Amino acid sequence: MYSTIIRPLTLAAFLTCVAGAATTEKRQAVDTTDTTAAAAKSNPVCTPYIAVRDAIMGDIFEGGCNDNTRAAVRLAFHDAGTFSLSLEAAGKDNGGADGSMLVDPNEVLRPENNGLQNIVALLKPLPERFNVTAGDVLHLAGTLAVLACPGGPLINTFVGRPPVKNINPDGLLPDTHDKVSNLVNRFADMGLTVRETMALIGAHTCAKQRFVSLADAGDSMDTTVDIWDIRFYGETQRNDTDADVFRLPSDLAFSQDPLTKNDFSRFVGSLSVQENWASEYADAHEKMSLLGQNVDDLTDCTEIMPAPIHLKDIVTDSSGGAVDPPVDPAKLQAELQSTREQWLP
Repeated sequence: MYSTIIRPLTLAAFLTCVAGAATTEKRQAVDTTDTTAAAAKSNPVCTPYIAVRDAIMGDIFEGGCNDNTRAAVRLAFHDAGTFSLSLEAAGKDNGGADGSMLVDPNEVLRPENNGLQNIVALLKPLPERFNVTAGDVLHLAGTLAVLACPGGPLINTFVGRPPVKNINPDGLLPDTHDKVSNLVNRFADMGLTVRETMALIGAHTCAKQRFVSLADAGDSMDTTVDIWDIRFYGETQRNDTDADVFRLPSDLAFSQDPLTKNDFSRFVGSLSVQENWASEYADAHEKMSLLGQNVDDLTDCTEIMPAPIHLKDIVTDSSGGAVDPPVDPAKLQAELQSTREQWLP
């Protein structure tokens, strides 16, 4: 939890790494009647967001890990990652987790936001439809997207962001081709530590790139693109040459540079490391989703979030000692039916 204005971060990788969101056909509206125990004890402030959750999880994510979920994670980074401590100190217009990407039609047209146009178009009608702010829709979509991918952790989710004050400043999202020292300094200006940054770039486990290398457009960044796991770290550190897997220059540099390699290496290892990473990622993503916001003015609505699908429950060997155990399809299907049935197509 944070009791002051929160400021931390974006990922170099996410700026240029695009999750191309495929056009989603409109499905029949999801029944938003929530009969769970959580809904019964729900904070009344959170109740309207159950319908927002269902629209995102059902109509846009279709209950699972797809190109729209990848884009929603990236969108959350690009919206929040323009926050700057130096701009704040100078009293200038600042970025932050405010949802401006859904409000200003020009922001999503910037080159660094290429590939986000479709997810913006899908989310843009929701603030008016449900009478909530753009910032709440965008960052609820970001935390839901992490959960939608099996293995993704539950992230504390807050609502009550005020309307957007200004478009995010231009030129603040890191470039995957930049030097590690420059990237680390930029993240520090967001309030993000090296350890938090290394945890957050693990989201590339479910990412695809489309514009860093046009010849490799659509390639994933690890060999299990639909599973939220730590394979990204080990495969990147070894620079494995897998078909249809692309390594961002910044990711490779982070895995080797003296400034970052120790924290990067912390997430390489056995299944037991997965739980450590998931916890650290969740804390860092929560922090990111509050950049520029005063948490004392917000309401914690984590109670409306779906249950996570833990990796240990869907792999062939859950002993904790196995390195990168494969997912058991039968276990995965059972977990999806148990926790995501109301949103599946």
